Amino acid sequence: MRWINTLAACAAFALSVTAPASFAQQDWPAKPVRIVVPSAAGSAPDIMARLLATGLHRRLGQPVIAENKPGVGGALGSDQVAKAAPDGYTLVMGNIGSHAMNVGVYPKLPYDPVKDFEPVAMVAVTPSLMTVSTALPMHSLKDFFDYARQHEGQITFSSGGNGSSSHLAGEYLNLLTGLKMRHVPYKDVPMALGDVAAQRVIMMISNLPPAMSLVRAGKLRPLAVTTRNRSRLLPDVPTMTEAGVSFEQTVWFALFAPAHTPKSIIERLNREVVQVLGDPEFKEKIAASGAEPSAMTPTELRQFVAAEVGKWNKVAHQSGARAE
Repeated sequence: MRWINTLAACAAFALSVTAPASFAQQDWPAKPVRIVVPSAAGSAPDIMARLLATGLHRRLGQPVIAENKPGVGGALGSDQVAKAAPDGYTLVMGNIGSHAMNVGVYPKLPYDPVKDFEPVAMVAVTPSLMTVSTALPMHSLKDFFDYARQHEGQITFSSGGNGSSSHLAGEYLNLLTGLKMRHVPYKDVPMALGDVAAQRVIMMISNLPPAMSLVRAGKLRPLAVTTRNRSRLLPDVPTMTEAGVSFEQTVWFALFAPAHTPKSIIERLNREVVQVLGDPEFKEKIAASGAEPSAMTPTELRQFVAAEVGKWNKVAHQSGARAE
């Protein structure tokens, strides 16, 4: 009888330990949820996070707060979430920079974007856009390559800074085509695009939203988009692949939780995010920036991020690109 009593006591103890955690998962969310945005207010990740937060608030019945934590190319805010309690109350709006490119351009990145996070859901994707000044005699990607061959050693491309997505995009084009374009880094994307329009720099491959105002103003000419399909905002602009270069760069935004966040919370969050992505109001608001909703399961997102890390790590190492 003694061993039976001992077994019962152990079982009761185990139940007392696991029950609160299990109850907490079932009761989630019981307080506000925070989405850390590892970039500045007004940036594309910030816009995505705030629109998503509004939709999730309606569905979860708790406040969902977007909080900006910019710095170190998105590494500062991402690292904060990687080290947060895995309880579903602290998330991060990761992106191609913070959760893929940073691995290759920061030698001592304090987190692993695959191992230190639980993928929750893809949120949106948008193309990058290759542009030149409208004053230059280039109306297609073929024109650009012809011009580059005629002016070998004189072609420059700008970026929003060393190690940024626009920097690696330019280096990727160098690697794919054998061009030897010289990189000219700037403190921010608007300044970099402005100097392309002013012909101080020949070309830039930037996120589509910041380039659109100069395109609409007739100061920049779009030569190609970097996604597999054409952009709805620029249906007449071909993709890189259509123009003869096997170049693909999708700028993406996805939600992540700290590693070891309970599976039930991840699955619940994924379901709710997918519902928000299907909302016509959400689609309309992000469409203005050229972005489109893109749902994925947590497993699909994990595989996607691992592939992106491998791809851009290779580009960084082969080109020698490093962050500031």
